[in-house]
Amino acid sequence: MSERLQQHLVVWELLAAGACFAVAVIALVLGFVFTTHWLLDDHIHPFLHTLGLVLLILGIPILLLGAHFMDLQEKKLDDSRKNSTSIHVVGLVSVFLFIPAASVHAQQTIFNVPSTDVLGKGKVYAELDASLKPTEGADVARFSSFVPRIVTGVGSNIEFGLNVTGNIQPGADATTLVPTIKWKPFQGKDNGWAIVLGNHLFIPVRKRAYDAANYFYAESSKTFKNGTRITFGGYDFTENAVAGANRAGGQFGFEQPLNRMITFAADWFTGKHAAGYFTPGIIFKAGPRVTGYAGYSIGNQNVSGGNHFFLLELGYNFN
Repeated sequence: MSERLQQHLVVWELLAAGACFAVAVIALVLGFVFTTHWLLDDHIHPFLHTLGLVLLILGIPILLLGAHFMDLQEKKLDDSRKNSTSIHVVGLVSVFLFIPAASVHAQQTIFNVPSTDVLGKGKVYAELDASLKPTEGADVARFSSFVPRIVTGVGSNIEFGLNVTGNIQPGADATTLVPTIKWKPFQGKDNGWAIVLGNHLFIPVRKRAYDAANYFYAESSKTFKNGTRITFGGYDFTENAVAGANRAGGQFGFEQPLNRMITFAADWFTGKHAAGYFTPGIIFKAGPRVTGYAGYSIGNQNVSGGNHFFLLELGYNFN
């Protein structure tokens, strides 16, 4: 009787996790559609825009709930591995829900500052970043901005990526393609040290105000035995990348795992320019291949004028 009850509980938790993930995806997709003008008329009703912001924000805790059910299921699955029937039932339900086995993947950024992780050869990662300011400040109007990103590992500790920036509402999009490269020339085995070099090339393709710009960085990280990781390095933005003149400074990050699913994190770009923000928040595993980020970006200048906003990110590892 107890074994049969255990089987039913494992199956129920898988179904609940699958339902949460499905609802979260629908909420995030509808939120994206309602808060942009890509698929709807420019004169979108204010109610739909507000509803889109609410759906984008609600999608994150729903993902967390799904991850909680997955966590409960994994614990019960460990207890039921001695019973082949239980394994069969769980396996069939997992295939039906398209829930893959858990695996470890590289993290491409902390929030905005690149991490010192690099994807392995053949690995592919996609992410959608959403910056949301639902209220108006003294000098900063409410807005929403979306940045899709895809990254692939090519081997030899090198990865290539592509970001699409400039998708800002309200107002006309100033779409910019940003091909990226990151190389990790050093990875300490036991000492926890890593070094990466990276470059982003900005190529405007819509509402061109300049021909091209560049962001180069070099940074190191130290990972301690308790999982804490600190990141520090320097950057150089050429003219028009984040300001009307060249900007150089420091970039820093901090990550502290709280449990198997949730990590407290923060990163910071120094300087007074379009990338100059301090962003604290949490990073959470919302499933075996899904990672969520929720932070709040605070500007290095004009905070009292409203230069602060929500930052939400959702990433997916394809393999």
